[in-house]
Amino acid sequence: RLSRKLLPGLASYSLGKLCSAVDIQLTDRHRAKGDAEATVKLFELLLQQENASDVFETFLKANNRQATLPAHLPDEVFENIPNSTGVYFFKDQKNKIIYVGKAKDLKKRVLSHFYDKKQKELDLCRETAHIDFELSGSEFLALLMEDAAIKKHLPPYNVSAKKVPKNFGIFNYTDRRGVLHFSVNTLKLCPNPLIIFHTKQDALLYLEKICKTFGLCPKYCNLQHNVTQCDHYKINSCKGICTKKESPALYNIRVKQAKDYIVESTKNKIIKLPGRNFHEEAFVLIKDSIYMGYGFINRDLQITSPEQLESYLTPQKDSLDIQRILRKHASKH
Repeated sequence: RLSRKLLPGLASYSLGKLCSAVDIQLTDRHRAKGDAEATVKLFELLLQQENASDVFETFLKANNRQATLPAHLPDEVFENIPNSTGVYFFKDQKNKIIYVGKAKDLKKRVLSHFYDKKQKELDLCRETAHIDFELSGSEFLALLMEDAAIKKHLPPYNVSAKKVPKNFGIFNYTDRRGVLHFSVNTLKLCPNPLIIFHTKQDALLYLEKICKTFGLCPKYCNLQHNVTQCDHYKINSCKGICTKKESPALYNIRVKQAKDYIVESTKNKIIKLPGRNFHEEAFVLIKDSIYMGYGFINRDLQITSPEQLESYLTPQKDSLDIQRILRKHASKH
């Protein structure tokens, strides 16, 4: 980093090429004694450069941000990163994407990588030579953009994102009494789910809401097991199907209404979001329960139909991870 500042414009700042550029003899390459002698000579040379004392003083300040930057990352690249919401891309010296992340404040989040002393972060910073970014306008859209970028580029430092999660689905079946049940199972055992969740807990929490909303029985919604009649601690919406006070025909009407609600609630949506600046808005398009992508439009543009939005759409691939992000957003809004 000192050499970049005091000897600008060189093709490379590795020890060997630096020494070659400034005529320092390098013997016993990659041996402790040879590398140490060359480093001392280089250090002495840097001390003799114009403005060396000012540069050294700045670098030695404990709170100096520049001292934390990766050795191969030019200062101006970091300075150009805005304090805005979006997605960032760490690239190596061959311009290959090695890490993708998202943040409400891009500059602050990127800088946090350089202060982290975990081995993974140290290795990441050692390889980083450039950082690109894309603004999103909202953290929700940044999540969708981040997921798409990780799946497209498969960056080596996004290890956790490559793990395939065990997803769960909610499905319907009819028992011998003719009563319709809701249940939760893995997608491997539940090939045609009504809706998919990232965890079993998320699926059960969703079923709790459905059970309350439509006056269903917790026992027949997979929320209680091995009981003759329901006695759920926070759901008392059952009208007696489990004690035979209500007929299967009447109960099934509400179950079918709940089923229609689950299917329709995920079918077609346009999610309106803040844009990347004051003059635009963003949107996410879901068509026939499939995530189609996102786009940005001028705030003053009059949109009267979903079809108009498609000309502004950046098409994206749907996935279980994307559906998880969309469901989480829907549950909060």
